[in-house]
Amino acid sequence: MANPHSWFITAETLHAQALFVGKAKGRSRVTFEDHVNGGSTSWDGANRAMFLLGGFALENTIKAFLVYENPNWISNGRLARQLRSHSLTKLQAQAAEIPYKRQYVWVLRQFEAGIESWSRYPCALTAEETFQEGHMSASLWYGYMRVMSAYGNRLRTLLSKRWKGPHGAEGNWNFYSAPLDEDEGMGRQGFKPLSAAKHLL
Repeated sequence: MANPHSWFITAETLHAQALFVGKAKGRSRVTFEDHVNGGSTSWDGANRAMFLLGGFALENTIKAFLVYENPNWISNGRLARQLRSHSLTKLQAQAAEIPYKRQYVWVLRQFEAGIESWSRYPCALTAEETFQEGHMSASLWYGYMRVMSAYGNRLRTLLSKRWKGPHGAEGNWNFYSAPLDEDEGMGRQGFKPLSAAKHLL
């Protein structure tokens, strides 16, 4: 269950839902009015869910790279300490095969802030770690899409080759794709993996 393809498929599911929620932008708004200091801030109603789903899609995709490169990190029936993190920037820094090692780190950083606090809960564990909800700007969403497309392309290439895991598990995966209507998706530009034939011995 912890093989890199499983991480990738989980990421794909979360990414597909982030895209679905993103299409609901503009249908509702949440406004916070500060009656003590004055002023107000508004967010799109889809904002928090887009951060949550997109952030966990990024996390699972990065962990697919890490497990692919370090099969020993899942070898004793437990996830290695290096995988037990929600820090997208720290996880990405450990991956050698991942695209955009230096580009779009700002995207990871903004999603990381959400999944470690306000996109999951109304507050963090402490007041010092609690921040106001971020905004899903057009440039951030564009960056997210670029990163996920690049990650998906590279993973499809890597997983089509033979991967040797722990306890005698090894195999490769074949992906079957179909074009999307709005040039969205994970993997080849304009294509989204719809299903994958899993070959794992």
